[in-house]
Amino acid sequence: NRTLAVRAVSCLCTGAGMLLADKYDLQEQLKLSLLQIEDKELNFFTQNCYTVGTQAALIAGFVFSAIVEARDMDDIGPGLKISWSVATVLSMIFELMTVVKAMQLSIMAPGLALRGPEGSMTRAVMVMRGEYKSLHRYFYAGLFFFHISAAVYAYILFEGDLYLPIPTVVL
Repeated sequence: NRTLAVRAVSCLCTGAGMLLADKYDLQEQLKLSLLQIEDKELNFFTQNCYTVGTQAALIAGFVFSAIVEARDMDDIGPGLKISWSVATVLSMIFELMTVVKAMQLSIMAPGLALRGPEGSMTRAVMVMRGEYKSLHRYFYAGLFFFHISAAVYAYILFEGDLYLPIPTVVL
């Protein structure tokens, strides 16, 4: 009877040990699956930062060309000069801020995820989500001022002919 009780207890302990091992194994598989999902999300945000940064650099190049190649505005009123200058400079500032922020995010977030302590992948993804929203705000603000600048410039160029429809079409 006593040996039967010892065998029952050892079977029970071995079964409980297997259950505990299975539990830990499932927990580790879950952590690995979450890590793989976060890795895909981080890669998604990083690629989008590259894309938005490239587009912002392109628009900043157009704005720079507009500043350099602008026609002589001596015969234009000061209000139009100031409006065009402010819109153009704001566009350049926002687009350059977008380029810098996109570069920082695409370098720093994967670096944190790879070299940080445990849980840094989750932190990197969370930071990337928040900063990606501000990146988009900068980009769209620069794009908005780029269109305002183009509309004001079109108004200046076509003032005598089609001064109202052209800026409307540009916007």
